[in-house]
Amino acid sequence: MQNDAFPQVATILLSPALDDELGSQLRAWQELESHHSERTFARIHSDGDSGILLCHRTHEEQWAKSSIPVVLVGKTTQSRPNEVVLSDHIALRPAGTHPFIELLVGQSDKSRDFRHRVRQLFAHDLATRQNAAELQRYKQAAEHAEHTTHALRIESRCLSRGIRIRDEKIASLTHILDPIRQERDAFRVKMAEENHRRTTIEHHYTENREGLDSLRIFLSQPAPLWRRVLRAFRKPFIPHIPTLPEPLALQSCSEQEDFSSSTSFALVEPSTVPDDGTCSPEVIQRVLFIAGEPDTPGVAYRCDRNAEAVRNAGYEARIQPCATVGYEDIRWADVMIFWRVEYSGHVSTILDLAQQEGVRTIFDADDIVFVPHYARIDFIDGIRSVGATEERIERCFADMRRTLVRCEQGSATTRELALAMHELRPVIHLLPNVYDHETLRRSRLGCRLRGEPGRSTSDDGLIRIGYATGSRTHQRDFTIAYPALTSVLKARPNTRLVLFREKDNHRPVLLMEEFPALKAVESQIEWRDMVPLSELGEEFARFDISIAPLEVGNIFCEAKSEIKFLEASLAGNASIVSPTGPFRRVVRNNETGLLAETQEEWTSALLKLVDNPDLRRTLARNAYHDVLWPFSPEAQARRMALALSSLNGDVEAAQAAETLLARGRVKPPALPVVPESETLFHHDILGEADVTVIVTSYNYANHVLDALDSVVAQTLPILDLIVVDDGSTDESADLIRIWMERHTGRFNRLIFRRSIRNAGLGGARNIGMDAAETPHTLQLDADNILRPDACETLLAAMTFGIAYAYPLIQCFDENGPLVTKKTPDLITPPGAPVLLGDLPSNPLTLVSGNRIDAMAMVAKWAWAAAGGYYVSREAMGWEDYDLWCTFAELGLTGRQVPAILADYRQHSSSMTNASTERTAHKARVVAYVQDRHPWINLTAEKAHQRA
Repeated sequence: MQNDAFPQVATILLSPALDDELGSQLRAWQELESHHSERTFARIHSDGDSGILLCHRTHEEQWAKSSIPVVLVGKTTQSRPNEVVLSDHIALRPAGTHPFIELLVGQSDKSRDFRHRVRQLFAHDLATRQNAAELQRYKQAAEHAEHTTHALRIESRCLSRGIRIRDEKIASLTHILDPIRQERDAFRVKMAEENHRRTTIEHHYTENREGLDSLRIFLSQPAPLWRRVLRAFRKPFIPHIPTLPEPLALQSCSEQEDFSSSTSFALVEPSTVPDDGTCSPEVIQRVLFIAGEPDTPGVAYRCDRNAEAVRNAGYEARIQPCATVGYEDIRWADVMIFWRVEYSGHVSTILDLAQQEGVRTIFDADDIVFVPHYARIDFIDGIRSVGATEERIERCFADMRRTLVRCEQGSATTRELALAMHELRPVIHLLPNVYDHETLRRSRLGCRLRGEPGRSTSDDGLIRIGYATGSRTHQRDFTIAYPALTSVLKARPNTRLVLFREKDNHRPVLLMEEFPALKAVESQIEWRDMVPLSELGEEFARFDISIAPLEVGNIFCEAKSEIKFLEASLAGNASIVSPTGPFRRVVRNNETGLLAETQEEWTSALLKLVDNPDLRRTLARNAYHDVLWPFSPEAQARRMALALSSLNGDVEAAQAAETLLARGRVKPPALPVVPESETLFHHDILGEADVTVIVTSYNYANHVLDALDSVVAQTLPILDLIVVDDGSTDESADLIRIWMERHTGRFNRLIFRRSIRNAGLGGARNIGMDAAETPHTLQLDADNILRPDACETLLAAMTFGIAYAYPLIQCFDENGPLVTKKTPDLITPPGAPVLLGDLPSNPLTLVSGNRIDAMAMVAKWAWAAAGGYYVSREAMGWEDYDLWCTFAELGLTGRQVPAILADYRQHSSSMTNASTERTAHKARVVAYVQDRHPWINLTAEKAHQRA
């Protein structure tokens, strides 16, 4: 209701004219909560406006008029118009009309039943508060026992982890434990009964969706009124109740019942207790992400995407704002990850209960926000830009530091950040910021909007230099590049500087008064409205050049992640970045981007990219391929799996460390070699397909149309097709172009590219892979044929984390299908079809030779992770085998699809017979591949023509 002190207040009135039973119960509650005896405040939000939930003990005459709903608790002295009586001492005074009011005052069976349930709820709530007093007394008794002996504390904690205590230890503590054990057992029974009653009542409200939805709309709150009243009265502090050790052999069947749903006691079955008395930790299954700053973009990077990685790794995950975390959330979790959570009484309670329940705790940060003495303007320029004070930021950092110290482990985005954390916690998990599939999809769609693959300029001929900052905290960072930008804009009239502004008021994100020289080139500044994080990829795709200046040597900037380079690379930008530690490690200077520190270096780098479109295109392509794997959801899921499995015990921790350290020694792959090519045909309706079929052709005019027709016949309705001609000298290129002109209606995206010079099979395949914009690709040589359900069936096998899937392939020649002949070692009967890919997926099968044909579906991220197909005309022919071997070394998963989905043509002019299986050439191929993969031990090194 409206009053001078509180302009927007929803009020619960506690009348002094209470009946004896209700009055005594409320007085008992007030004694427990003495500091809230007169008023209890709790922040709420309604349509973005702050308000206050007020619990006031007063005469109801003082609140005779109300502009908002008021709940009256206690007997009223007089009846008021429109007042809805829920019981003898509970009433609702509405403001205005609403379907919920009609439900409350109606005379239907539903209305009467609803009012009855509300009365039940309030009665149950008062009974629950009585239990709070018992909980408090029990807490005191338990704490007394805990302080009596340190040994009891150790044994109590061990029991919650599933430890059986030897009988002789229990005997020495019997005189302390017996009284508490008896009180505990009685309390268990009572709590079980109360929990059953609560569940029954609340289950009714879950089913009564119409009433609840109306109530939510009526109050414009995220929870209904009855639950808000319940929270205001109930929410007692849940005390630390140590679990008391008992010999399992002495318990009766009733004592071994599991009350874990209502209490903190968790009894284990005898089979789960180790015989040697050592700790047997619970298996990690559920992870709760607690967001300390839930309304900021960072929650998407550190909570949403990491929670998805947890799920992809095979665990359950939830995300919750810190302020709403309750006891049931803690009981649900096995691990809690605190992202940017400042310490408070609420957080202290969460951590206390986590320790009680055996929940593992990890503090996560993406900036150095836990070192208070870094909270200075000379370190963090953003302090002044956002109008904060050093003192306020220092308190924030100190509170985050306290949370970090209370947690068992940490996680960070960069090595520099992990090093700073190591001063406080010994175990730190390195979990970089990554992209998600939606960001990749929208970023690449923005690239396609620019036109054909590899296009380096926009239709208007302008070259856009973009600075995508999302907050007013980078003034000093921008100052590093500002003089060079001004100079280049003056020297190159066709350049534009893209900056961002707030959407509603068009206020620039940068404080432009600090950059007066830009006034002279303001006509070359292109202003864009800020967009949600989900649309940022499309904004990046408008840039030709992306810049990410940071203060080199500034400890705060040095710990920042590579996210700006990552997002620019996904969207096809060429980037110039400052050489901070993270940028130096991820950017290959002059290959995937340019590093610039001084004003001269910034000017040189900008002019180099502005004046050289081919360099921009090359850097952008290489950067995209280079970030596609290490910052992918698939890679993050593997990191999460290792981090979480290391929490399961000594053996799992050792195995996780072994894998992590071994992966750390693997050198980054070389960038995929993509030979120069030109586009002969381009058609794109800008739809979204899941699969691209890539057909590579070299002088296959006699067979290529059969291969293309088999692609048209695919049952997968939305499909992309890319054909790469590797410098053919026959008429095949003309046939392909004419065929494409006739089949534009079948494909979402149809592209014909030709290598400038004959590049060999690996180069041709890399040209196709580079042009593909779908998550999955299927290689098809121009002399082979797909069966109609090949793409659809293989796509179904490409579940999350699968790098490649291969089918059974039937061999044929000009006379028809090939069949097996009788030999002494033949397993299948003579006359059976000759099949390729007939062995289940197992990397060890690759040791002795290749069992998988190139006609396989490959994830594009996996191709990038391996560095693409090798390009060597001298060792051409085993590019697919080399790729499978690289996947095995990276630990990437393959999958066999045991269905015949393609046909392999054997003929004398095939590359296998004409080149690969020639004695001299095969010797070179064997030497080349064995040098790249020394672990293979081929059993058939001599040339062998396929019949």
